[in-house]
Amino acid sequence: MSCARLISPVFTALLALTLTTGATLAKDKKRPSYKGGEIFQNVAVEHVRPLLANTAWVTRWWDDEGRDQGGYVRIGWYGADGREHSCLTDFEGVSGVWEEGIYSGRMIDAKRHSVRYPLKEGSYSNGKKWYQLLRYNGETGELTTWLFAKNRLWKGDVGHLQARIPAVTWEICPNFPSAQSLGAQVNTRQTSRFYGELVKQDPGQRILRPQYVTECAHEWYGKNAHKSCKLPAGNN
Repeated sequence: MSCARLISPVFTALLALTLTTGATLAKDKKRPSYKGGEIFQNVAVEHVRPLLANTAWVTRWWDDEGRDQGGYVRIGWYGADGREHSCLTDFEGVSGVWEEGIYSGRMIDAKRHSVRYPLKEGSYSNGKKWYQLLRYNGETGELTTWLFAKNRLWKGDVGHLQARIPAVTWEICPNFPSAQSLGAQVNTRQTSRFYGELVKQDPGQRILRPQYVTECAHEWYGKNAHKSCKLPAGNN
């Protein structure tokens, strides 16, 4: 089974949440993208939850990079219990959609490329699952997602992990659970709906967990076994 056949169906729900479609992704020539087997998640399956636990993920959609204000903000909270809460804005930054689900890591076998690799798996109450490829910077707290469509991986959300939930979250998504119910705290200075302005208001206390970064989270096999990643001595 090819990588495309394996992953495309489960990305349907995710692409709907991000307010775009696979066709839109493929038509946009400016969107950064990679072919299958050219980019991998740098967080192992078993480290997805430890990395995200008790963090607020503050992002903007990739194509908002050119806006003076820095793009409309999108916010998520990841509980240590594996529960995920997302507040997603539309392209006008007006209406917000709150979603709740479970997050974890999952290994995918792309037999076409003879490689197994990790992804972040989300599962919502209606039973639908969706996946994101994470690229995390343990020195800056930056976290970017890549989405699979039309046989390529396309850049998705661009942002960072921080310790507190932005105050603007409840303005965008009034039904978002209270910080108290989530065991979280609020960054009261972050009130802008625009990512760039929000970061200027307060950059947030970044989550730096470099111990969960590895470029060897994927596993080549078969005809591509020779491409297997070799960790430096002492890092195995």
